[in-house]
Amino acid sequence: MVKMHRLLRWLPLLLLGGLLVYVVVAQPFDWHAVLDHILHMSPLLWAQLLGVFLVCYAARVWRWVVFTRAFGVDVPLWRNAVIYMSGFGLGLMLHKAGEAMRVLYLRPYGMSYANGVGAFLADRLLDILIAGILACSGIALFTGHADWALAATAACLVAMWVLRSSLAREFVRRLPLGRLSAYAHEGMHAMSVLLSGGTLWRAVALSVGTWCAQGSALYFALKAMGAPVDLHLAIAAYSIGLFAGAAAIVPGGLGAAEAAIMLLLVSKGVDKETALAAAIVGRGVPQWAGLLTGLACMTVLGSTAEPPVAANGPAEVDPPPVEAS
Repeated sequence: MVKMHRLLRWLPLLLLGGLLVYVVVAQPFDWHAVLDHILHMSPLLWAQLLGVFLVCYAARVWRWVVFTRAFGVDVPLWRNAVIYMSGFGLGLMLHKAGEAMRVLYLRPYGMSYANGVGAFLADRLLDILIAGILACSGIALFTGHADWALAATAACLVAMWVLRSSLAREFVRRLPLGRLSAYAHEGMHAMSVLLSGGTLWRAVALSVGTWCAQGSALYFALKAMGAPVDLHLAIAAYSIGLFAGAAAIVPGGLGAAEAAIMLLLVSKGVDKETALAAAIVGRGVPQWAGLLTGLACMTVLGSTAEPPVAANGPAEVDPPPVEAS
C-alpha cells in the first residue's frame, strides 16, 4: 500500500517526463528556429502581449472588486488592486495558499475571514469553470467529437452547482476538523452568495473576457510568426494546455502546458518550431508580467500604511458571511 501511494504521488511527474521526452526525442526540433522566433519578436507583438496583460489583469482585478463590494467592504480601488495583484507574488512562493493570504490584508477594512475565503474560492472556481468550458469547446475542435464536448461542459456546470450547494457545505461542516470545518463551511456559504444573482453574471462576464484575452496572446504570437490560426482555435488550445499544466502539478504548469499547446497546434498543421515558440511567448510573457507585477505589489503593501483596526481588535470568531446584494 505504501509503495502504491508513493507511485501515485510521483505518477504526474512521470507522465510529465514522458511527455517532455516525447516532445524532445520523438519530435526533433530545430532549436535555432525556435530561438530565432523568440528573439526576433516585433514591436507590434510586444505591444499586443502587453495589451493582453493589461486587459487580463484589469478584468481579474475588477472581478475581485465586485466580490469585495458585494460584502460591503470599502477598500480604495488602488489598494484593492494592489492587494489582489500581490496574491500572485505570494502565490509564486506559497502556491495557492499565497493567493488566499489576500484576506489578511483586507481584515483592517472589515472583511471577515469567512467572506475573504469565500471571495478567494469564488475567484478560483470561476477561473476553473470558464477555462474548463473553453477547453471543452476545444475537444470538439481538435477531436471532432461534439458529444464529448457537451458532456464535459455539462460536468463543469454540475460541478459548480454541487460546490455552491448546501449539500457540499453540510458535508464540509461535518468533517472532523474542529473549527477549521466551521470556517470552511462559512467560506463556502460566502462563495455561494457571490455566485448567485447579478454578482455571478458580472463575474462570469469578466472571467470570459479574461480567458479569451489570454488565449488571444497565443493567436497574436502565431500570427506574428507567420502561422495564423483562427482565434477560437488558439483560445481552445490555450485552455486545454492550462489543464495539462495543472495535471502535471508543476508550479505554473511550466513545460507541460507549452508542450500540450504545441502538440495541439501541430495537429492543425503548424510546424513544431513555430508552435513551440508561440506557446512559450503567448503564455509566458503575460504570465510572467503578472508575476513580476505581483512581486512589485508585495513591496508596495509593505511600505504603505493600513487603516487603523478597531480599538478592541478583531473579534475572536468572525460573524456569519454577509449576504450580497
